Amino acid sequence: MSSPANNVKRPYSELASAYDQTIGRPAFHHARRAFETLARRYGLRFRSAADIGCGTGLFARYLSDCWGAPVWAVDISPEMLRVAEGNCFGANVRLLRQDIRCLRLPEPVDLVTSNFDALNHLTGEGELRVAFQCVAGNLRPGGHLYFDLVTPCRPLGGATTYARRMNTRGRQVTQRIRWDRARRMISVFVAIRSIDSPRPILEVHHERAYSFAEVGRWLLDAGFVIRGVHDALTLKPASWCPARIIVVAQKAGSNVKNLN
Repeated sequence: MSSPANNVKRPYSELASAYDQTIGRPAFHHARRAFETLARRYGLRFRSAADIGCGTGLFARYLSDCWGAPVWAVDISPEMLRVAEGNCFGANVRLLRQDIRCLRLPEPVDLVTSNFDALNHLTGEGELRVAFQCVAGNLRPGGHLYFDLVTPCRPLGGATTYARRMNTRGRQVTQRIRWDRARRMISVFVAIRSIDSPRPILEVHHERAYSFAEVGRWLLDAGFVIRGVHDALTLKPASWCPARIIVVAQKAGSNVKNLN
């Protein structure tokens, strides 16, 4: 008899096919509203973009369809990119399988976005700092980096564990989330049950929560000017310590004044 460990799969290898119906589309609608509000506030204009940690490609397609820009959609998961291929069919979106810690776009862009905790998945020491440097190297002078991030400030609303169950056609997805305050780590245990599988398929995802003090320092080190930090829930300037933030940063350079 196989042990439970034999049923543990790579992150997103099984969840990808159920992601949009359970997590992706609700998260996308919130991300779209937030981006439109803050893009107006900061006067963001761009002729090209990249969405890193693009997942199933919903936000990349939105940037292409609604902003008229060619978009590079970048993710490390082949299963998520396979779903993104269908979601982005017919749009001016090109898919790239890359690790964002060594991002190398075919050409520089005016805007890089990252949503849905994508940067929190960089859990190793110094990995987020390296990612900011890579993003800067792929942005044109004056280009913008727009991203969300989970912080160590009560990411589960003050609790240490949280669970939720989501149903889609023929499939049930259960998430059990654990917050380790001492290590600033979030562990997400995903169980996927379907009528075709007598046992649940398991995935384990890890995220690291980052404080804005370190994020701000690494952005500045990478050559960015921080234009704004917002509470991701209210979109108000982050005057205290919200559980999730949205950051708008701009790469320094000669074109800064022309883009604002």
